[in-house]
Amino acid sequence: MVAESDARTDRASLVARALDADERAQLQVLKAATEASAPLYGAILAVLVAAKERYQVQVRTEEITSELAANGVDTATLTSALEQLKDWGAVTWTQDTSRVVRLEDFHRRRELWQLTAAGHAAHDSVLRVLGAAELAGSLQRALFRDIRENLDALAGAVDAGDATASYLRLRDLDGALRELAANARDFHATMAQLRRDHELDPERFLAYKHLLIDYLQQFLDDLFRYRAQIAGQVGAVEERGLDRVVELAAKGDDSAGLFADHDLAGRWRDRWNGLAAWFRPGGTHGAVGADQLAAATTTAIRDLMAFLRRLTESATRPITRASELLHLARWFSRSEPAEAHRLFDAAFGLAPPHHLGGEQDDADLTAASTSWWDAPPVEVPVTLREYGRRAPAPPPATAVDYRETKARLAAEHNLRRATRVEAAARLTARPIEGRTLTAGEFGLLLELLDRALHQRPIDGEFKVEVVAEGVRLIVATGDGSVRISTAAGTLSLAGVAVEVHRP
Repeated sequence: MVAESDARTDRASLVARALDADERAQLQVLKAATEASAPLYGAILAVLVAAKERYQVQVRTEEITSELAANGVDTATLTSALEQLKDWGAVTWTQDTSRVVRLEDFHRRRELWQLTAAGHAAHDSVLRVLGAAELAGSLQRALFRDIRENLDALAGAVDAGDATASYLRLRDLDGALRELAANARDFHATMAQLRRDHELDPERFLAYKHLLIDYLQQFLDDLFRYRAQIAGQVGAVEERGLDRVVELAAKGDDSAGLFADHDLAGRWRDRWNGLAAWFRPGGTHGAVGADQLAAATTTAIRDLMAFLRRLTESATRPITRASELLHLARWFSRSEPAEAHRLFDAAFGLAPPHHLGGEQDDADLTAASTSWWDAPPVEVPVTLREYGRRAPAPPPATAVDYRETKARLAAEHNLRRATRVEAAARLTARPIEGRTLTAGEFGLLLELLDRALHQRPIDGEFKVEVVAEGVRLIVATGDGSVRISTAAGTLSLAGVAVEVHRP
């Protein structure tokens, strides 16, 4: 938790100000991953990290040499590599006085190497960057359960006035949401990488398809299934007073006093607001959280169709666009300057005479089949005729401000969404028989009935279950009939049994 808080503080400072000279010097430790001798630097850091994990604080030079040699690493330049790491701040050394038995031994340099915090951070950063591609797209559905359980536990801790428990639950919620958002971001980054491939093959398409289908059927389905429930839990916590929640969390935060930012309550308030915005529909700052994922998923489905179309075209057309461009590039590489100009004009057609680009004011005056030789001449502007330049384009028209319209539509959408969530809660509160359903409850019930009856078999007995909006509807074969009363009348369903529950 301390490391995460430090990282967030540093990210905020990078936005608020520029790095000073001392901070830029500290970042030189990252050169260990990019310089020409990066393999040796990385191996040295790995040996020191392994020793630290064995609770060994200092390591002799000969021990480093032996460890590297056992793993097939060339140690001819080990001394200079250690010195370079020391200059960057990744390691430090002290004199080994335990092996001094004579006066002459004091004049010999016997190093005990130690790993600095910056060196350990550089080593871990390299591993995270190299492992990012392997972790991309990892979708953890268990995080939803973790979030729901922590929200319930947070509400209980606030009711009990337990500051430590409130802090721990908020900390766990913050970590779970960060991991959830990172997983979703990495998944869509993986999708984007697949879309950028020029050379298509069926295996690549199937990988894209299976990944997207698994995402839709598992992660995204659970997200929208539990979104309303989590939003309700968030609202239940806020009903206890957001000021009380963040004050308890700040009081129980054991990192108080360790960082430059002492406004712990404000920091926890910002994290809570981010969590609430992630699961609530709409938002004052545009699409976030689940809304953003829904939009990105729609784009991924559309790209999947385009991917399939390109794959079909490549199967019937052996020459792809990428191969054509590579072949054209080889022509350019083998051409002389004069030939390259002619090849460019022939390939792209971007150098016709300017005066041939004119058009008549009324395109219907001359048929398209008329030869340019027989067609009436088109007036050429003076600037183009005399100076070879076209008249400047007129200034752009004033952009239309749609903010009020967007705000009104967003408010209407949020109202409809809230009404639907309220109707779902009322629908599952009591049995549907023996009471009169409101219009919202009846509309939601009809929608679920329609989905359930479309899934039933044509013949024989059946039992179908559908879940949506926090409502689980079970429709099965029955001997009697179900009567559903509404303000507009009564709906009778013969030969079926209908049950409504919470998921």
